[in-house]
Amino acid sequence: MERGNVLVLGCGIGGLAAASILADRLKGKANITVIDIKRYFQFSPSYPWLMIGKRTQDQVQRDLKVLERKGIKVVSEEITSIDPVKKTVTTTSSEYTGDFMIISLGTKYNPDAIPGFSEYAHHIYDLESAISFRDAVAGFDHGSIAIGISRLPFKCPAAPYEVAFLLDDYFSRKGVRKNIQINFYTPEPNPVPSVGPEIAGNVLKLLESRGINYHPQMKLKEIKKNDLIFENGETMNYDLLFSVPPHAAPEPLVKAGMTDSSGWIPVNVKNLETGFPGVFAIGDVVSIPTPKGYVPYLPKAGVFAHGQAKVVANNIASSISGSGKMREWDGDGACFLETGHGKSAFMKGKFLAEPRPYIDFREPSSIWHMQKVAFEKYWMRHWF
Repeated sequence: MERGNVLVLGCGIGGLAAASILADRLKGKANITVIDIKRYFQFSPSYPWLMIGKRTQDQVQRDLKVLERKGIKVVSEEITSIDPVKKTVTTTSSEYTGDFMIISLGTKYNPDAIPGFSEYAHHIYDLESAISFRDAVAGFDHGSIAIGISRLPFKCPAAPYEVAFLLDDYFSRKGVRKNIQINFYTPEPNPVPSVGPEIAGNVLKLLESRGINYHPQMKLKEIKKNDLIFENGETMNYDLLFSVPPHAAPEPLVKAGMTDSSGWIPVNVKNLETGFPGVFAIGDVVSIPTPKGYVPYLPKAGVFAHGQAKVVANNIASSISGSGKMREWDGDGACFLETGHGKSAFMKGKFLAEPRPYIDFREPSSIWHMQKVAFEKYWMRHWF
């Protein structure tokens, strides 16, 4: 057995889980280094609750330095370049080399891809933006809200639908819902297409029951003050705008030649290894084709990042320690869809199953809402 050096790039859901599992399995038999520009882990599944004032900033983040108690070195520096052949990472101030590398850098947001986005649109895909939108929502009591998806793919396919449902609930509780029109636009053909047409129909019925106007196959071209312009020539008026920002792979990965025509990193679906031996990629940054699925690529979701992290960490730990069995990732995943009024729906599926994906949908209930709250509490306590 040889002592190994493991570099974990990014400490979101996937990177946090991978580094923690490695530390637990190897117990000092390896050097584990996490590199992330942020000093804090931020639990993005809670941002929709923060948006309506049900969570505070402190409740949705934890200081990454806590990981050092587990023997994990935490480096808060910006990654400027990556050499996947040498397994070397250069930051703004240092250089690090590993025997294994786990890339969990997630996505970058590219609002400048759409004229007017930075100036007029809100979103909740990072903590600062979620706080800004919370403040805008708190001061809104009449007019039209446009909620939508600017580009595909994007992470957490359920999130913008949760935004719509939770805002409907929020304004209903304030007694001003009757003064507010909610329009939902998306380039998708139907809601959450990755889970199939039957479940999409269930979500569409929920939108209709809340008086949320649904506009599919609408690709955003430009944003002007109080007006959205779509590629088909249609327009939509708004007084308050929420839009999922365009997503892209982080620039160091593109420059390193690790992405393909999809714009993301291709991997071996069974073990998440890239085309470079000993270099793995997990979570939102990967592209996994689903030739028999409902969408061309597996959706980007934290549940997949977590599952992939467990497999990769297990296999690296087994390689370093010389003990334990190698595992394969199965493509299974589940998520909650918060629908407001103290309820949540629940979806669970085998997204890579043959001959086609199997997805189970559970109708909104208070039980699933409580399960989602319990999961949030578990996650924030378990890893820290």
